[in-house]
Amino acid sequence: MMLRSYKYRIYPTAKQEQTLAKVFGCVRFVWNKNVEVFNSYDKENNPNPEFKSSTEYRQEFNFLQEISAATIQQKEIDFREYKKQYFSKGRKKKFGRPQFKSRRNKQSFRLPNQKFKLLDNKIQLEKIGKIRIVIDRHYYGKPMSVTVSKDSCGDYYASILVEEEIKQKEKTNRSVGIDVGLKSLVTTSDGLQILNFPDNQRKIKHIQRHLSRKKKGSNRFNDMKLRLAKLHRKESRKREWLLHNISTFLVDNYDIIVAEDLNVSGMMKNHKLAGSICRSSWSELFKMIDYKCKFYGKEFIQIDRFFPSSKTCNRCGCLKSELKLSDRVFVCDDCDYEIDRDLNASKNIKSVGVATAKQSVMECKTWLGKPKQAIPNDLMRVL
Repeated sequence: MMLRSYKYRIYPTAKQEQTLAKVFGCVRFVWNKNVEVFNSYDKENNPNPEFKSSTEYRQEFNFLQEISAATIQQKEIDFREYKKQYFSKGRKKKFGRPQFKSRRNKQSFRLPNQKFKLLDNKIQLEKIGKIRIVIDRHYYGKPMSVTVSKDSCGDYYASILVEEEIKQKEKTNRSVGIDVGLKSLVTTSDGLQILNFPDNQRKIKHIQRHLSRKKKGSNRFNDMKLRLAKLHRKESRKREWLLHNISTFLVDNYDIIVAEDLNVSGMMKNHKLAGSICRSSWSELFKMIDYKCKFYGKEFIQIDRFFPSSKTCNRCGCLKSELKLSDRVFVCDDCDYEIDRDLNASKNIKSVGVATAKQSVMECKTWLGKPKQAIPNDLMRVL
């Protein structure tokens, strides 16, 4: 049994939108109160700041009694978990100080399974009512909670967390190494190369330039801001669609997937490549591969980031230390072996990862396989 979320689009009425806005505001108010208490810590004057419970907040502020008490309780649980992670010494990546939430950003609240019910084409939320929902796929497990959210474009969604049994995929007895890049998003050790989506930054810059000329808070400013948000969402969905197809293709056709443990945050400090690295979403791709491998009984391995995968010859093992980033073809100085730079790196990544896994894998030299979900032909090529 594993936890899995299903996200659906919901269409509240004008009256329900007002109610949802009130819930978003109350939940945000409680979070900001806790952040204020957290930031009031002073070693001399206020060494032990007192956090109030959700019940105390509801007794102190009457407007909080107009919404479901479960929403405030869930936000209190979230803040407790945030504090626990903030002070955790074993956490690999440290949390920053909690930030105040704004009404201009994404809004959300959560309800436990006792406070909502999914009907045929509606979802019933406590103290809100029945909201029309579009069910594009069904779940068969036990619902645990629902998160209602509103994005920057003004659209509403309901994400239902479900505990269900996930059927594992059939074993293929194959392994693969993947190397990620900017122009070629993924290069596999089998010779398959998937190109990145072309950027639409020119249109985004054009709209941002118009937005900068508008008076802040005016109708034209709000219209241009909404137009920019929709364009960003469109680009984000295109990128997410491609990453889902790549990760699903890899999990369907391979039992062991090997990649490098990249220091993406460190690479982002290069201001010339930061934008391209951010839009490539390597970390998001690795997260998708990781959780899909856990779902379907496959194995995802990340090797040491300092392993010279691009500078090592995959045939003889010779190290070419003077290889430049502009050199797209690897030519070995020892055995004169010539190969595409990314393909050479992916083969080295695979050999190191499989050796780490200590598992014998049968290989078919000429088989490339077909993805179960379509990846555009103009983004795929065989090296």
